[in-house]
Amino acid sequence: MALDEILLSTPLQYLIYGLRVESDIDLPGWPHAAGGGPADLTIRHRSLPMDRSPGAPYTAQGALKNDRVDLYIRGVGAYRAADGTRIDVDPDPSASPEDVLLYLTGAMLGVILHLRGAFPLHASCVTLGPGGGGIAFAGPSGAGKSTLVSAFLDRGGVLVTDDVAVLFQTEEGHTHAWPGARRVKLDDGSLEVLKRPKGEGRGLERAGGNRGKFHVTVEGALLPPTPVAKVYILHEEEGLVRTENLSGVDAVAALVEHTYLLAYASGLGRGRQCFRLAAEVARTVPVARLIRPRGFQHLEPVLDLLEQEARTAQDTTRGDA
Repeated sequence: MALDEILLSTPLQYLIYGLRVESDIDLPGWPHAAGGGPADLTIRHRSLPMDRSPGAPYTAQGALKNDRVDLYIRGVGAYRAADGTRIDVDPDPSASPEDVLLYLTGAMLGVILHLRGAFPLHASCVTLGPGGGGIAFAGPSGAGKSTLVSAFLDRGGVLVTDDVAVLFQTEEGHTHAWPGARRVKLDDGSLEVLKRPKGEGRGLERAGGNRGKFHVTVEGALLPPTPVAKVYILHEEEGLVRTENLSGVDAVAALVEHTYLLAYASGLGRGRQCFRLAAEVARTVPVARLIRPRGFQHLEPVLDLLEQEARTAQDTTRGDA
């Protein structure tokens, strides 16, 4: 795919994380918005006068100014996210479209979410069956969030969102997750263990960056906002696969630690906001640490344990009703 193939002559509208987005850059995997209407966020391809000092590919330089973030990714392009309502993109001429989209739909959208007062958790979320509550897996890049979600899809689960779970409180005081894009990012190791076709030679698009990941499209209709039943913090440690419930300050601290782009949020003066929103989630949703050794050979025991915990929680809820 060439860069000019994602530049649109007429903007399109999309729905992501509860936002109506109007963009003149094509956003593959994002659900299209029905009808017209005012956009919450506009994305525009335009020139950005920004310092572009040379350096190693994918290294970044940026500046935070009040409600604005300017960012230059070497070999990719310049970005500006401002006021919670707009993102401007100025790609380098030699940039690959997948790299341009990676930082647009990742870091820049994450900045917008913080500026709008949202709570983006660095997590993937799946329901364990139609109509079930969402189970979110939080952790750093490479922790196995997308692999766990994809494995549950093979067991009848339904994708809510991959990599970033935007959580919010309903009027009734429950925590829900907004739906994200209809695809997940997996590397060749995960694709192999999940018995998916490997690599772009099998028709998969590269996800950009230098982590060797690919986009895998997930079929199915876009979900409405999904109630969150539990958040698991992924943790690698030798020994038995197990979970440890977190409560109080420990639960809040774990959620704050895994807030998406926490450093940017803090630099924008949104640190207290992140703590408050994390506390709201911890007050309404069980939070636990999921402990398992490193390695795909432990995937099935993890899935079995989490399914058992979900059944136990459902039985307890029915008994209390």
